[in-house]
Amino acid sequence: MNKKKILDGLKYSGTIISHPIQGVYEMRFEGQGDMTACIILMVLFVFSVILKQVYTGFIFNTINPREYSVIREMANVLFPFFLWCIANWSVTALMDGEGRFKDIYMSLCYATVPFIITNILYVPMSYWFTAGESGFLGIVNGIGEVFFLLYAFIGNLTVHQFSLSKAVFTVILTLFGMVFIMFLMVLFASMFDSLYSYLSGIVTEIQLRV
Repeated sequence: MNKKKILDGLKYSGTIISHPIQGVYEMRFEGQGDMTACIILMVLFVFSVILKQVYTGFIFNTINPREYSVIREMANVLFPFFLWCIANWSVTALMDGEGRFKDIYMSLCYATVPFIITNILYVPMSYWFTAGESGFLGIVNGIGEVFFLLYAFIGNLTVHQFSLSKAVFTVILTLFGMVFIMFLMVLFASMFDSLYSYLSGIVTEIQLRV
């Protein structure tokens, strides 16, 4: 494992944040950035979400500790993340997009950096503000969300070398693709459950007759 390359990959997030189009272009076509660094950013993003949910000041914290599950929350972050990557790669492959699955994943990981920062800042700020000043926390949270969506869109546009209109159309198709994939997953899960119940019934019937 090349620690310098990973460190340079983490530092490269600064290039993408300050010059998103150029940064993503160089990542895709000039080999900039680093996959391991992106995995670290993904871990940090999940960590920042859980940190925000668990350690937000009690005035603004709405979670029930008895019902909270770290595994479930990790799944709530990672599932739509990878579902987007799969759906986007599937859609853009049919639309002559130039981005590989790796590029889609890396550009999305780098897009999480503003959200990571605002999630971490949200925690100490939640102890400073009163309930009447909750609007300031809403602004901080909104900034993270808006910049994440903005950088994710720019990454999608640049990685695939699409025009603005085609990139917007691709995003819409990707969202439909995500719904379609979830439908197939539910369908296959239902079929598997029915098959399992049928086979279990046959085994039980055989056991009763033996």
